[in-house]
Amino acid sequence: MPGLVRKVLILAAIDGLLLLPAGPRSRSQGQAKVAYKTGVINAVTNETPIPQAVASGSSFEAVGIAGILSVPSGSWLIAITKRSLVAEIKGRQIFVITDIALIPLNSKSEAEAAISRAKAKSGKRGTNGTALDDTDSEGEDGDSMLSSDDDVYDDPPGRPSHNRAASSSIAEDVIGKKGLYGRFAERWFWKRGWQVDGNRLQGLSGRGESGGESFRMRKMTSGTTSPDSEAMDKAVSAAADEQAQGSQAETTATGDDATAQPLESPDEPTLEPVDNSAEGVANTLTPKLLRTTRILLAASRSFYFSYEYDITRSAVKQTHDTSSEVPLHKNVDPEFFWNRHLITPFIEAGQHHYALPLMQGFVAQQHFQIANKDGYGRNFLLTLISRRSAKRAGLRYLRRGIDESGNVGNCVETEQLLSDIDKTAEYSFVQMRGSIPIFFQQSPYALKPKPILMHSEFANKTAFQTHFRKLRDKYGEVQVVNLVERHNLEAIVGEKYEAYSNELEDPKIKFEWFDFHSECRGMKFENVSRLLDRVGNIVEEFGWTEEKGGKVEINQKGIIRTNCMDCLDRTNVVMSNFARRALEIQLTQLNIDPAKLETSLNFMNLLWADNGDAISKQYSSTAALKGDFTRTKKRNISGALADFGLTLTRFWNNIIGDFFTQAVIDYLLGNVSAQVFVEFEAKMMSGDPAVSISKVRQNAIETSSRLVIADSNEEMTCGWALLTPNEENTLRTFPFKEVVLLLTDAALYFCKFDFAMDKVSAFERIALEDIKGLQYGPYITSTLTSAQVDERQNVGLIVRYSTGKDNILRINTRSLTANVSRENADTVAEAVVPSPGDGDQEDAAKPADPKIPENTTSPSLPPPSDSKDRILAFKAISADSTIRASSRLPSPLRKSTESDEEKLVLSICNEVERACKIVNPSLHGTISDGTGEHSSTDEQTVRPFVEKKDVVSVLEARKSTGILEQVGYSIRRWVWA
Repeated sequence: MPGLVRKVLILAAIDGLLLLPAGPRSRSQGQAKVAYKTGVINAVTNETPIPQAVASGSSFEAVGIAGILSVPSGSWLIAITKRSLVAEIKGRQIFVITDIALIPLNSKSEAEAAISRAKAKSGKRGTNGTALDDTDSEGEDGDSMLSSDDDVYDDPPGRPSHNRAASSSIAEDVIGKKGLYGRFAERWFWKRGWQVDGNRLQGLSGRGESGGESFRMRKMTSGTTSPDSEAMDKAVSAAADEQAQGSQAETTATGDDATAQPLESPDEPTLEPVDNSAEGVANTLTPKLLRTTRILLAASRSFYFSYEYDITRSAVKQTHDTSSEVPLHKNVDPEFFWNRHLITPFIEAGQHHYALPLMQGFVAQQHFQIANKDGYGRNFLLTLISRRSAKRAGLRYLRRGIDESGNVGNCVETEQLLSDIDKTAEYSFVQMRGSIPIFFQQSPYALKPKPILMHSEFANKTAFQTHFRKLRDKYGEVQVVNLVERHNLEAIVGEKYEAYSNELEDPKIKFEWFDFHSECRGMKFENVSRLLDRVGNIVEEFGWTEEKGGKVEINQKGIIRTNCMDCLDRTNVVMSNFARRALEIQLTQLNIDPAKLETSLNFMNLLWADNGDAISKQYSSTAALKGDFTRTKKRNISGALADFGLTLTRFWNNIIGDFFTQAVIDYLLGNVSAQVFVEFEAKMMSGDPAVSISKVRQNAIETSSRLVIADSNEEMTCGWALLTPNEENTLRTFPFKEVVLLLTDAALYFCKFDFAMDKVSAFERIALEDIKGLQYGPYITSTLTSAQVDERQNVGLIVRYSTGKDNILRINTRSLTANVSRENADTVAEAVVPSPGDGDQEDAAKPADPKIPENTTSPSLPPPSDSKDRILAFKAISADSTIRASSRLPSPLRKSTESDEEKLVLSICNEVERACKIVNPSLHGTISDGTGEHSSTDEQTVRPFVEKKDVVSVLEARKSTGILEQVGYSIRRWVWA
């Protein structure tokens, strides 16, 4: 396959970043240029000599390119600056990323500043005229580097390199190290920072009392270069660098203190505040996005790569034709190709030698020697490779269960590779773990949350069958090992799992339920041997892959799929026992004395314990529980106390840090657009892009129409999913809930829908004759963020109607009584409608609007002409963040003169008006008392049937936004963002 660039010199040229391959292979690898602002990648015909690039002083060396990170505010080249050797398979090295550099593509000055910081950090001062050794680091002539030795740490493969990162508490990060959070933290630890919030909420410029800005929510347009933007970039990079160093206990010169500019100066020119767009919101979170990206890709030490070996595939699936001209990125398994979206610009530009695939997971290797039955010592190498799936990737409670494509949360393939050094043979044993393949969720706001089943039986069975069909196609036979409880909270998902497995009626898919907590009660984890007594023979039945002399002689026939609720602690304990049994059988067949295996394989416990910690940190941000037993095969009180501390840490991470990290993961994978940061700023939460929101809403519309339209002669015209206040007949009571609105040729149906259970909770039928008018316009429900006060994105309508005799109100009370009187309808409906945590809703923490009392109309509405008149208020749902981002640099999200929300609301008004006029051809408007300031009480005016007027204006919303609401949001943003 074409050689990948192993060393590249990155030079800040006038019109773009030059990428100059270095080393003996560089002659066949062309140079490339990444243009500023546009990010266009082109091959360079006039090659720049390496000495000339070094002499320029504006270059530094990287050991690979991870891709390009693009947001509306700009783009950054992600260069791998440090790596560590963790394993060697068949003479091919595997590395873990230990540090990266984010080089801005906005301008030459910003790129040069970032390059200077990268050089200073790695100890490379880059004096003019420095001669560099033009040899490849993995070349046959040695392991010399272009830069100093501290740039790359190559640990010998003979000892394990587990790369466990030190952890820190949230309190330490937020309070003890508040200076590391750059501009954002400055807002919270400086008294003028609070003034900015108040000014912005009043529509002012956001300036403080002294004329400066604290938390500067500014547009960082990609074509602008300013000292301010450079200072911000330096602060962010310095913070991230220092945080990464602290977590890894690395001692490296940063060189940032001497060059960093102050973040704030009273004499600094005030830039334009951010506009009300998704682009602006993305800008405000850009420092946190960059910091999180650096932590994920570098400080976590969880991303691995190899220049020659395909680490995304097990031994049996390796491409052995190394002379093929197919690039490595085309051979790798897409399921484990984590930077596919980031590296796509290079692939599309034909620069395949820069497309370095990255895999998240765990890799470790240990050499051991053991005597055979004849007394001769045998040399072996044990390698453990865990591959985390990029499908349904994410964090603990935010990626549970399954999606519509059959992908499950925390899906990890683990390969244990035994290399017989003396006989040049390989023995590969593969297992996997993954969440229970049904739709369910758990609240992150409880230490022991109850699983909640979601969606219909048909949807669950379809996704379940898709999942196991994929497993059969990929691995062959499947042995399911389910470790959840048979009783208590976990039983509900375990029973569904067992029932669906039995319904498959597939003899090649076997199911075994082992209640780990019950069987191992009293910390007797050695009782896992009971499980091996029941299904341990499956290890020999499935076997493993054997490769001798480069030829595969035996293939593994099936796979053991193990799970508990999180697929972390119990799962890792059980998988390590299956792996040990496989290794013992393999060594016994290689003429090794079985009596010597017990003591000679203790190191294996450490490998698997480190593997469990790594997977656990990637999914729950803490090390695995029960790690003491995995390491020592003993359980004691100190281990239990340590697990309790880890449980509390997991709980804190679940409710605080995971939401933004999940949004960043989805964005880096290309699953969502920059709109995800708009949603995060408003709700401090992020959705699940694997769930097709449009399909879910369409299903809700179809289900509602099937259940609520009783007259077969009544024809449905349209259906929409909209937001509505928590209380009926009001405009602003929180939380807003997602509902279904149906229009037929005879009536309008207002349906409260339980999206988790796919059921209608309640509905009201309003005859078209009783609709008196519509009003549409800006519908501002909150003024806490810039996106929430954008009148083009926040649009709604009001339906005015009277309670006529043909109207129907029914509530699903799960009893024979479904008709409910209008007087107590709201109270009864609230009892059966989903809780505020379900569905797509507005902020659940906000109180009811004090300026608009419940059961009254808005001040902008004329007083009702009849006491029986009521209103229904609806708000268009914002643009979907799950729209996949383009592989190229993103443009501003909204450029059309009319937003999607405006078009949706206008179309609803037009459809309702047309239907009402068919029923009542004489309908043109309604006559009501004049309410104008200068009109007399006797004057009557004709109001149009459809009136364009603010539902709730920005001014009204600001007046009704209390100080507690503002402070509450500010505190939550400080903690979450």
